[in-house]
Amino acid sequence: MSVKPMAARAVPDLIVEPSAFYPPFSGVGYYTRELLKAYNGLPDHYPIKLLSYRFFLKSWRTPELEYFASQARSLGGSLAVHSRLVPSLVYHQLRRHALRPPIPLDLFKPEKPSLYFFPNYVGEPLLRSPYVPVIFDFGFLRYPRTLGEKDHLYLKRYVPRTLKRASHVVVISDCIKKELHRAYAFPLEKITVVHPAVDHASFRPGLPLEERAAALARYGLDRGYIFSLSTLEPRKNFPRLIEAYSLLPDSLKRQRPLVIAGGQGWKNQDIFATIRRLGLEARIKFLGYISEADRAPLMQEAALFVLPSLYEGFGMPVLEAMACGTPVVTSARGALPEVGGEAVVYTDPLDVESICRGIRSVLENPGLSERLSAAGVTRAATFQWSTSARVLADIFKKAAHNQD
Repeated sequence: MSVKPMAARAVPDLIVEPSAFYPPFSGVGYYTRELLKAYNGLPDHYPIKLLSYRFFLKSWRTPELEYFASQARSLGGSLAVHSRLVPSLVYHQLRRHALRPPIPLDLFKPEKPSLYFFPNYVGEPLLRSPYVPVIFDFGFLRYPRTLGEKDHLYLKRYVPRTLKRASHVVVISDCIKKELHRAYAFPLEKITVVHPAVDHASFRPGLPLEERAAALARYGLDRGYIFSLSTLEPRKNFPRLIEAYSLLPDSLKRQRPLVIAGGQGWKNQDIFATIRRLGLEARIKFLGYISEADRAPLMQEAALFVLPSLYEGFGMPVLEAMACGTPVVTSARGALPEVGGEAVVYTDPLDVESICRGIRSVLENPGLSERLSAAGVTRAATFQWSTSARVLADIFKKAAHNQD
């Protein structure tokens, strides 16, 4: 009696929800792009398809579709174009009102099995296909007033719905894994930490002198400043950082201007009001959103990197600074101790004097600065995209096989 061979399991497409790729890139975008690039380098990866939409009465070659096609190519993937029966204006109005389209993406059974990846908290409804979302933090629950009203409502409304059918959930730190379990009683065995990392070829000590000099010249800076990099929004705690800076001795402020880089963000009026109140306009420089190419050189030319956040799901700029060998002062909140380990100086983000003491402890102690620089490089080397990609691949395999 002959035994009929088992049919080979079809390899699913990995359909990636695209919102993380909208410019300008934030931490979510950097994480998603670098993680998927590393994942695509694995021999057993699923084919990556970046989800895009063709709206009713719109031609194929819209600028948005061309942009996402280039992003898909950068990942080593292709586009998965989904047709919508509603005009793009209606779709975008729904999003502005903290709503998502009600029609499932997989309303009709696809010809080929698909696994969906939602790298920005939530995605659109699905009827049958497995999916894996990424949760970066719970600021919308813990610090709701620090978000825009529509973003807060959107996450509060749709994160629970996304979790309900999720095959597995990716989080970026052990801190967020515990918070997810506490907030929604989500099973711990279905949550996996996939840490961010850095490109160690770019973020490293000893970048070429001409590269660093060019970055300084572009922004009109001299080396040796105090640097902070993040979106200008309430959780980053910039008003207290500025107040702490004001407490430094005048001689130190003259020697070490405070340089802040990052997109404009939201609810940031207090930052500029604090500067005016303290008369620090001449000592503090805002660079705005800086290019990827300038991040590492500007990190390396700083005497100190400071990020006294009220709350972080991870804190990628802290890791980038450590990888560059720049000493770091940050807060002992959220996942930041998980990132910095014993290689940074911690402060109380609610205590202006604590932040000031942390800054002075590094700037006035060359020995401490050197020790933090060396320890930071060693610590940062433990975070690798290749390692994270391997963990992600295992998650995708389990999610796909559990649907068979």
